[in-house]
Order: sequence, then structure tokens, then C-alpha cells
Amino acid sequence: MLYIAYRYAYLHLWNLTMLSAKDRLLRNLDWNLLYTFLVIVNEGGISAAARKLSLSQPSVSNALKRLEEHFDKPLILRKKGFFSLTLQGMRVYEYASAASRVIGNMADQFVEQKDTVQGEITIEIASHLQCPAFDKTLAKYHALYPNVIFNINTHPSADIVSHVLEGALHIGLSNKKMAKTGLRFDFIGYEKMGFYCGKDHPCFGKPDLSIDDLKGGAYISFESDQPGEGLDAIAQFRDEHQFWGKLVAVSSNVEEIRRLILAGIGFGALTIDSATPYVGQGLLWPLPPYNDFPVTEIYLVSPETVSLKEIETNFIKLLKKQVREEISLNQ
Repeated sequence: MLYIAYRYAYLHLWNLTMLSAKDRLLRNLDWNLLYTFLVIVNEGGISAAARKLSLSQPSVSNALKRLEEHFDKPLILRKKGFFSLTLQGMRVYEYASAASRVIGNMADQFVEQKDTVQGEITIEIASHLQCPAFDKTLAKYHALYPNVIFNINTHPSADIVSHVLEGALHIGLSNKKMAKTGLRFDFIGYEKMGFYCGKDHPCFGKPDLSIDDLKGGAYISFESDQPGEGLDAIAQFRDEHQFWGKLVAVSSNVEEIRRLILAGIGFGALTIDSATPYVGQGLLWPLPPYNDFPVTEIYLVSPETVSLKEIETNFIKLLKKQVREEISLNQ
């Protein structure tokens, strides 16, 4: 063991003698000494620097002495009532200040990453879905956690439920609810649906139409406009009123459904909220029923037994809180 210790000490000394003066300085220079030197200069003396650093004056003086030994030159001229940097001290101060800015920026980055909530939340939502509580939650969550990125994609309700069930997704907003082990469905709102046509449709501009006027007409359907699917309420309404027509187009995307309706290919269902601006612009025309609109429920779909990331848990808690506030306001 003694031989090994001597051997290690010999190799260490040999390595030091093989280093250039520059490499030895870079290897042995202590950043704490440079930092103390910067504080001495910025505070205008050793006594003030000691107070700033909460150290004793002898400790600060010793740090300056050790730094001067590294450079083998005096850095500060010190006499009673007199304080001045030497030429070498000016150079060290200039370079140390630049290094301090770089290290300070690095420290800011690491402290920010440690103290700031960040990450990415993936959310899937049915494209036609209109949910004020969800919209307000997005805004509030971003204000609380501005470094969290939202990754939001649209899918049919059935696909969203499947993705959560398969473990590929933790947060989904869907119109479809099903009894399935491992899934949790929380009611977060509802949306009213209405039927509309575009300017080139024969019903456009005609008031007081009846459902009979629409029977047999070309119909544009959401993919989930089927019994047991997300827009089951629409399918049930059409079934109850024998509201059938020739199916001319199908899409899972609300923008494409609206595009097809505006193009005059047929009439179709849209949420009241999303269609109202287009009605106001004279681009869409509301069709019957004018009251007793089909209503679809909106659910937050999440896994029941899978552990979620903290940013996901925080989002779900905030959304549920917002839903409760919305309900109490509407009561």
C-alpha cells in the first residue's frame, strides 16, 4: 500500500512537471478565488468584500494572496486609504468579469430548469368539440406553467378512448363514454348541435323550414355520427325523426365538414358555437330543428390505474376545478 501511495504521488508530480505553465494555471486555478477578487474590486476593498461575502477579512485577504501566487504578480496595490488595480490586476479583472457572465448565464439556465415546471402535455380532442372550461384551463395553465408545451391533436372520439385504453395517451376529450376497466370518464360539459347549409344549397335563406323539407337531402356526416359513437345524439335524433338523406361525404374533422357544407354539397351538423359566426357573416343558414337541439356530452378521458406525470396531474386538477366553477356559475 505504501508503494502504491508513493507511486501515485510520483506520477502526480511527473504530470505536473510535464504541463505547460498555461495548463498548470488552468488546472489549478480556483474559480472561488477569481470570484472573491471580483467582489473585492466591485466593492472597493477587502473590508467591504468581506461583508458582502459574509466572510472574515483575513479569509478574503488570504484568497487574494493565493490568487496573486497563481499569477506570480500583484493584482492590487494596497496601502492605508489607497486601493488600486495593477496592470495585471486590470487584465485579470477583465477576463474574470467575462468568465463570470458566462458562468452566471449557465447558472441561470440550470437554476431555471431545476425550479421551473416544464415538459410536454399530449392531449387528444374531438375536432368538433367546443368546451369553454377546457379553453379557460389552457389559458390558466399556461399562465402558471409557461414552460410546459401543449401537443394537441384531433381524433374521432372512439380513437381517443382507444388510445387512452392502450396507454398511448393520458389526457383525452371525447363525446364517447363507455364502461371499461382502467378508464376514467369525468363529465366536463356539453355542446349543442344544429344543422346548417351553405349559400348554394336550395334551403339557404328560407325561413320556417320543417324537418320534412330536409328528408332525402344530401347529407354530410361526421365519422362519429353513428349509434354508440361520439355523436350518438345526432344519430339518435336523425333516427327518431326519420331524418335520413343521401350520404355524400364523411369526415372526422370539423373544418372539413364545414368546408363541405359551405361548398353546397349538402347539409350537415355543426356545434352551435362554431357555426354562429358563419351564420352572422351570411355564409351558413340554420336549419330545423330551431329548438330542442341535439346535445352531446363531453368527457375527460384518463387512465384510472396508470401513474401520470406531475404536469398531467396538475392539468387535470385545474380542468376539474374550472368545470366546477362553470357549473356553479350556471346554476
